[in-house]
Amino acid sequence: MQNKTEAHVSHNKYTNNIKLTYKAQVVLKAMNLNSLDYILLLPHDDKRFNASVRSAFTLKIGSRRGAVVEGRSALEIIALYSLYNFTNKIIIGSLDLPHGRKLRNLIESGIATEYELINDVILGALNEKMQ
Repeated sequence: MQNKTEAHVSHNKYTNNIKLTYKAQVVLKAMNLNSLDYILLLPHDDKRFNASVRSAFTLKIGSRRGAVVEGRSALEIIALYSLYNFTNKIIIGSLDLPHGRKLRNLIESGIATEYELINDVILGALNEKMQ
């Protein structure tokens, strides 16, 4: 049986997740998800990495409609998306998110370059959808 402290922490965790997912739904509704072909989420503050992903994304989507969401709003959408995959339009531009993604390890071990991971893994779904 949970003690009061554990129950309180657990309740706060779920309340925060509910708030995050609600905010994500508001952002997605404002963007009119149905009018877009892809949404690129850039949850981190790494300007160089974000610029690389954004540039590759822009080249790969061509004339299709895409949007880029950065920062806190991207994290909120990832929180909602991790509960259920509500669309196949989401592309997460991160080496570490969603939790469990370990792409950074491939760079650090020399198995892959950042360029390869951006183009083949993170944006790889765009290659499949183009054919």
